[in-house]
Amino acid sequence: MIMFIVTFIAFILEYIVNGFFHGSIFTGLIIFSSLILLEPYFRKNRNRYYVYCFIVGFIYDLVYTGTYFLNAGLFLFIGILVCLINSFTPNNFIVSILELVILIGVYRVLCFMFMFINGIVVFDLGILFRSFYCSLIINIIYGILLYFVLYLISLKFNIRRIK
Repeated sequence: MIMFIVTFIAFILEYIVNGFFHGSIFTGLIIFSSLILLEPYFRKNRNRYYVYCFIVGFIYDLVYTGTYFLNAGLFLFIGILVCLINSFTPNNFIVSILELVILIGVYRVLCFMFMFINGIVVFDLGILFRSFYCSLIINIIYGILLYFVLYLISLKFNIRRIK
């Protein structure tokens, strides 16, 4: 249940951020951060997490980007990377924020490469760098807040989320 509440709130925040910064390179990817930080709740069923990533990516495509199945595939790929990283690292605050930074970079590079190959954008590392650090600022703030909110909810309701 908590996954759906966090995802719904993330979609609303994404809408607000995209509306506020409409027409700029500043995009939130708040839903992306939520997927990364919600992974510990899917430890018992990885396939469910992969389906969840794909569906959220597809909804993100429908609502925000119009690049059907691009984000669905990328979110699924990132979900696989999250599971891989989390199987070798502890689930704590510092690792979660570092993972968020690395995976936003991976996501931005893969999106940029896809759009460049398909002629949607011209090759300009400045655009890629600006989109990366603008996404990073909002996601680090949101990631820190969400991490501690999820941590407190886990403590209050005895939800096992850490290895």
